[in-house]
This record gives sequence, C-alpha cells and structure tokens, in this order.
Amino acid sequence: MQENNIRALKPPVLVRAWGDQPVMLFLYRIENNRSSVASVDSQRPIGLPHEQVFEYDQDKFQALSTAYQQKDWRRLGELLANMAVDDFACNKYQISLECSHDQEHVTDSKRPSDSDTR
Repeated sequence: MQENNIRALKPPVLVRAWGDQPVMLFLYRIENNRSSVASVDSQRPIGLPHEQVFEYDQDKFQALSTAYQQKDWRRLGELLANMAVDDFACNKYQISLECSHDQEHVTDSKRPSDSDTR
C-alpha cells in the first residue's frame, strides 16, 4: 500500500542512463534544468538533464531494454532518437511536483510607483 502512495506522489519515469541503458526510476522533483530521479525508497535522488528523463511507457521500456541486452546499438539508437520531446517527463509532471520555482518562493516583484521614488 505504501508503494502505491509513493508512486502517486512520485511518477515513474524512463531514464536514459550511462551507456544509454534504459532504467525505470521515479521523478522526485524538477529544479532549473535538472530532473531529480531515484528508486522508490531512495533518500538521495540524483539530478539528470531533462532530455534524459521521459514519461514511463512499458512498451518503450521493454523495447529499449531488449535492444540494450542484445547489444543491438543500432536499434537502441533508433529507439532513443524516436523518443519525442513531448514525452519528456519534466513537461508532463512539472505542475504536480515540488519545484524550486514554486510560487511561494517568488518574491513580490512589483515596480515601485512614481510616488514611491520621490
């Protein structure tokens, strides 16, 4: 039951890891140009560039994993090249995750009126 709650708060993502290995992790937060990802029970997520983090799709993950395990680098490269920019997990989940640019952290940037500057 606890794992289901964690999954609701931290959506699964498909990560393009070292050597193009496909890995399923969870998206913890989005900050600046990094997506913080980790396993379900991790205490220390790592930051990856957004272009290495995609919305999780079981079929894509299976195809990428098969190509990687078979060392079919041509097929793996084709699959990775065809992952659309619209699939970036950071775009889909940005509203529902903790972000360093949340409204509560933004100061009031009103410009002083002319009467305030006199």
